[in-house]
Amino acid sequence: MFLPFIRQDLKIINGSAKEDGSPSWLLYDTLRHKYFVLTKTTLILLKNWVGGEKVDTLIKKIEDLKLNIKQNDIEDFIQFLDTNNLIIQNTSEGSKKLVTQHESQKKHWFLKLIHGYLFFKIPIFKPDNFLKITLPIVSKLGSKLVRNLIYILGLIGIFLVIQEYEKFWNTFSYFYNFNGLILFGITIVFVKALHELGHAYVAKNFGCNVSAIGLAMLVFFPFLYTDTTDAWKLKDNRQRLLINFAGMLTELHLALIATFIWAIAPEGIIQSAAFFIASASWVSSLLINISPFMRFDGYYVFSDFLKADNLQPRAFALGRWQIREWIFGFNFEPPETLESSRKWVFIIYAWLTWIYRFFLFIGIALLVYYLAFKILGIILFFIEIVWFIGLPIYREIKQWWQLKTSIAINKKFIRSIIIFLILLLIFFYPWRSSIIMPSVYESAYTIDIYPSEDAIIKKVFISPKEFIKKNDDLIELYSPSIKNTIQQSKDRIELLELRLKRRLSLQFEMDDLIIIESNLEKEKQILKGLKEKDSKLFIKAKIDGQINDLRDIRDNQWISKNDKLFSIVNLDQHQVVAFVSENDLYKINKTMQAQFKPNNDEFLYIDLNLSSIDMSAIEYLPYLSLASVYGGSIPVRSLDDQNKLYKPEKAQYKITFIPENPMNSLQWQTPGKVKLLTNNHSFFSAIYNKLLKILIRESGF
Repeated sequence: MFLPFIRQDLKIINGSAKEDGSPSWLLYDTLRHKYFVLTKTTLILLKNWVGGEKVDTLIKKIEDLKLNIKQNDIEDFIQFLDTNNLIIQNTSEGSKKLVTQHESQKKHWFLKLIHGYLFFKIPIFKPDNFLKITLPIVSKLGSKLVRNLIYILGLIGIFLVIQEYEKFWNTFSYFYNFNGLILFGITIVFVKALHELGHAYVAKNFGCNVSAIGLAMLVFFPFLYTDTTDAWKLKDNRQRLLINFAGMLTELHLALIATFIWAIAPEGIIQSAAFFIASASWVSSLLINISPFMRFDGYYVFSDFLKADNLQPRAFALGRWQIREWIFGFNFEPPETLESSRKWVFIIYAWLTWIYRFFLFIGIALLVYYLAFKILGIILFFIEIVWFIGLPIYREIKQWWQLKTSIAINKKFIRSIIIFLILLLIFFYPWRSSIIMPSVYESAYTIDIYPSEDAIIKKVFISPKEFIKKNDDLIELYSPSIKNTIQQSKDRIELLELRLKRRLSLQFEMDDLIIIESNLEKEKQILKGLKEKDSKLFIKAKIDGQINDLRDIRDNQWISKNDKLFSIVNLDQHQVVAFVSENDLYKINKTMQAQFKPNNDEFLYIDLNLSSIDMSAIEYLPYLSLASVYGGSIPVRSLDDQNKLYKPEKAQYKITFIPENPMNSLQWQTPGKVKLLTNNHSFFSAIYNKLLKILIRESGF
């Protein structure tokens, strides 16, 4: 076997110190602008490498140097050179190998489409000459004096913003519209452009070539990027750390300046521009770039901080190895040998990254589903879930299957089986459970009285806490619009009747007789409906009871039909009104046991019988004591602050119970909880029903 010829354009340069402090070397591919880390073994091989020489000759040279390098190491190095196209292919077999390699890299059109949709890069321009010319000017802006001045102004700005935090926060709602979104998008582009220039200038300052600044698309979301591959050649790890940190530092400085300007500028264009730049910079720096779990700035900063090249592949390998050891107890050697504390940093980082990406990719999948039209959204959602979540899990399980011959019965494996069976039991076993529902005990049957139309109060016949009988007069209302409409209708009827009487004397109207009679009948029906509306304005008692919640009303006062006038409470009847979410509605039926317990712990519980279930979600919450804004447990948002109308954030369904032994000592409305013992059901059935509802809801096109 002969040694292949290594390409002459490759360069060996000194790299930064390794994790253990030992020196490292890099092999630089000038054609593809790629760096490869060399170990001490591979460096020795390169120094003694002669293309066309027999392998045995190289082995003899190494033996003469008394180095511990075996033939397997040489074969692995040849494989590395061949795989990365670092050797000269000067034979027909070599050419065929290149063709075969090229063909093997060709992907099916569908896979190309998926990869192109998931991620691709578009270089926009080569900034190296521009950076070289402008670096002296920018260096002055990055001097220690300027940076300290920015920090002082930024701290002053933050202090001033804290004093006016309500004004700053309210600015978000002021720009919460389409125009504000457009301006925020433009600001983000401006901020991210400066962010990338920050990377580029610091890299250029340390003597690196910046080959490109461009646009990267991650699942249709654009990101600017800067190619600072040349930073690999830097020996000082702190310089690489500064290059990776430069973008975030640029945004931080920009945010501090913009915060200060917002705090001192008068209201107008300058303050608005400063607000957009400050908010975009703070949000971008804190929420996106700082995360070490995606390959953005935070990842490279974290990697350089640990002095760990290829952090994610190494951490993922250790993370998978540790999981396999816990589950199967293989007793395999770890992928690499590290000290215990460093090894666990890598493993925990890998697990946190998987968890973070799991929720991130689900969020992205939902986002593309809702942003795209239905068919495309379903396809993109499926690709996201399968490619980013399903495929990695499948590959790992496939790897477990390939290692089945190494599985032995040991303590770890038996423990894993027991835990797995317990989880299956918890997940699939139909457990006896209960539903806790926010509720109100009404020591009376209550009717809320609203006017049927916008009207004027003509006369009030009742007073607060007064006891009334059925059909008693309560309030007389008057609607000028209805009265006017009634009079107009009467006038039209009178006119039609007059025309009908004169039909014999007016020959030309004989043909319109049927039309006149039809219009007359319609007008009489309209008049009848108007009179019914008018009669409803005289409010009479529908039940015996007591007047409660009588608002402050007086004669000649205008009242809206949405204004509650008062309530009639029948103290001889009792009920409990509870509210349940749509997720638990399917679990309820009328045969279940239920108990009410008040929030004030006045007594232990009251047994209840289920009376009715409303299958339509409530439009607004009728009991303020249950609303989150008044300390209740149902999250709500305001529909009408003046009339205190609140809509639940999630759909709520009304359920009515009748107490078996009513408590007359309770207030007429007492908030509490209803505990309903449901039928046996498993967690699996709950998840299945939830997913089924979502599929049914989203199946419409």
